[in-house]
Amino acid sequence: MQLIIQVDAETARQLDEIQKQTNQDPALVIQQGIGLYYQQLQPHRQFYIETKRQYELIGNIPVNSNAN
Repeated sequence: MQLIIQVDAETARQLDEIQKQTNQDPALVIQQGIGLYYQQLQPHRQFYIETKRQYELIGNIPVNSNAN
């Protein structure tokens, strides 16, 4: 996939600074950033799926309910 993106001046400055410090192609820097963001989202997605399964298995009653 080929993307053309437009960033604000601060983001462009940050990308330029990263490129200078790491000597990486800006496209690779963006790709790595997307990869890290994706990894951060996955635990939340897994938690949602697991919670949904638990609710379905026990009739929509939360597993850790403290109904006293």
